[in-house]
Amino acid sequence: MCTLKLRPLPLVRLDMTRHAAFIFIAALALVVPGCRSSGSDPVPASVPGSYVYAGKGSTFRKPWEFSARLDLTPDRRYTLTLDKTIEGKVDPTETNVGIYTVSGDHIQLREDAGLPDKSHDMHKLLIKADSLIAEVGWTAELFIKGVGAPNVVFVKQRG
Repeated sequence: MCTLKLRPLPLVRLDMTRHAAFIFIAALALVVPGCRSSGSDPVPASVPGSYVYAGKGSTFRKPWEFSARLDLTPDRRYTLTLDKTIEGKVDPTETNVGIYTVSGDHIQLREDAGLPDKSHDMHKLLIKADSLIAEVGWTAELFIKGVGAPNVVFVKQRG
């Protein structure tokens, strides 16, 4: 007869540093599964414009706040800006630019980073009425929910 002995697992203590907080925010705003697409459907007239997302909370007793703005142009270019404050310290604005393609009810953002073609980051967003919803993998979704952050939904600005 075989006896299975279970040992208690040691508790892991997480410490949120500024670097880890940056990774968290980057994951929130940008971590989505990558896909490659060579073509694009026509850009619907309702898609170009400015979309915003904001999140605020506290992780491991360290307050954080961030906002992102995604500008989509009719010529398939995008600009994503991210502002963040961690523990009261305002970080410089980060900007990411590139091109986007439309495939059915999805937008795929492709970063212009001066990298070889296969090294570009891709980000996928679901088009839903006047919102763009980031499609994250299940591990990123668990992480986002675990730290109490809101879902990554960019809402189109009017006017």
